[in-house]
Amino acid sequence: MQIPAPGPELLARPQLFQLPEFEPDPALWTRIEAAHQRRTSARRNRRIGWLAGGLAAACAVITLLPVTRDRSADSVAVWQQRSQELEREWQSQSRVQLDPRARAQLRLIDLDLQSAYDRGADELELVPLWKLRNALLRELVDGSGETTRLVTRI
Repeated sequence: MQIPAPGPELLARPQLFQLPEFEPDPALWTRIEAAHQRRTSARRNRRIGWLAGGLAAACAVITLLPVTRDRSADSVAVWQQRSQELEREWQSQSRVQLDPRARAQLRLIDLDLQSAYDRGADELELVPLWKLRNALLRELVDGSGETTRLVTRI
């Protein structure tokens, strides 16, 4: 049986005994603790900074996302174009005179739209008005205005 060769720790032991012994500076532990506190604080501050940056980015995305979505699907130009198409479709199939009530409703919506444009309204105010106009025109197209033309007397 062969005896294992001594490891590096056994070889270094005699050299360790030759090192001088001394008392450390009494302020050493205070400096070590202060350095540890600085590193801990720096790590915590970095984490808080990253968290705050992430929250700010999330708030910016949440704030800007509806604006970009509204401009793509709910822009004034899109609703205005739909309104023009509905009006052409309604006028092409309309054979009889429009009921005065439907004409008055359409005229009121048009006046509200004109008023909004005159005072420089933004899309948040204009889009609902265009949607309302389109809903009325869609009703007239789908029903050919017949439901609004009938007057019932009792």
